[in-house]
Amino acid sequence: MNTEIKIVYIDDISDEQISQYLDEIYSKEPLIFQENQNVNIIKHTLEVPFTHNYKETLNDVRVKSANVILVDNHLFEEQASDGGKFSGKQFKIILRKILPFVEVLIITQDTSLKGENIIYKYPGGNIPETYTDYYNRNLAPALDKAIQENCYYQELAEELQQNTEIERFLIEKVLQSVHGDDSYDDLSKQDIDVLIQNFNELKEKLTHE
Repeated sequence: MNTEIKIVYIDDISDEQISQYLDEIYSKEPLIFQENQNVNIIKHTLEVPFTHNYKETLNDVRVKSANVILVDNHLFEEQASDGGKFSGKQFKIILRKILPFVEVLIITQDTSLKGENIIYKYPGGNIPETYTDYYNRNLAPALDKAIQENCYYQELAEELQQNTEIERFLIEKVLQSVHGDDSYDDLSKQDIDVLIQNFNELKEKLTHE
């Protein structure tokens, strides 16, 4: 069985070592996680200019068709509030609503940031290991798990197509979500704006406590 997984790395200025690691370890040849399953990785790097906001990023065809996304946590934080100021962790929540079957990993230099699927960037300097060894320890386990999760989703989606007891409309919605879709599903841009506003209000409240 051959499975295609699209990995998208999103940053304002792409980290060369992360990009090279993905190319060297994940893009050169198919991965084999279990017998009779070859996973072909297609990797895209999306550099988001300072002038772009979250809507333009969400509307990028590479994002909407992704299976796994790696996003820098501070990607949008320096933008004006009317352009959608929020962190990669909050972007992950929005993606979860729009594309529920996409696995999201957060990339950051901030070692105080805690949470699920938080990956710290290679610090460089005088540490006694190469970036390849570092990401083999810190990125590969989470990325492999995300890839396997998405392979599982795709397998279930294929099984759903054979099920005659489930409404065809529901099956199509699931398939669109698993394989990427060109719409925002049931979440409108206005819904996203409200969600961002709520995030900003919460952040402001916590800052003054």
